[in-house]
Amino acid sequence: MKINWLIICVLCFSPSVFAQQQQKRFGTGTCLPAYLAQYDVNGDGVIGMEEQQVMVQARDQIRKGLRADWDTNGDGKISDQERDQARLRLRDMIDECRSTRFVAADTDLDGALSYEEFVLLPGMLNKTVEWVDAIFARLDADGDALVTLEEFLAAVQQCDQARDGTCPAGTGGPGGPNGNK
Repeated sequence: MKINWLIICVLCFSPSVFAQQQQKRFGTGTCLPAYLAQYDVNGDGVIGMEEQQVMVQARDQIRKGLRADWDTNGDGKISDQERDQARLRLRDMIDECRSTRFVAADTDLDGALSYEEFVLLPGMLNKTVEWVDAIFARLDADGDALVTLEEFLAAVQQCDQARDGTCPAGTGGPGGPNGNK
């Protein structure tokens, strides 16, 4: 009886068994998202404890770098003005990314998305025709059957404003006629 208990204790509290219990698996354990795969140095499809520690350290370095970037006067504190400036820079980066993706989706390079280009976007796949039609109509503000980058960015900005509660009345946000109440 004591031997069985000893074997169970050794197995349960063995460092290798404990480490295996602490590993994070994704899906089948064979495919990691790209942002995690870079940390899987042994290529086993699992983020082990050591690899996880490296991830945490990298995340902390990124956070420190962002704080240093946001703290423009170097006083170690993020003022309201510095926070607002950081938000504007982040908004510009997001708009730039959205613009790049829009241009990539514009396969005929005419500066606008036709319905045929729009339905091929990853976010539109596996959606009902009615849903895709409604979104396209919402984005096509001037009704010319094309969605320009300006129309797209304006609609996304309205969605962002609706999400954070700053959407003006009449624009489809929480205060508007088409908004969610």
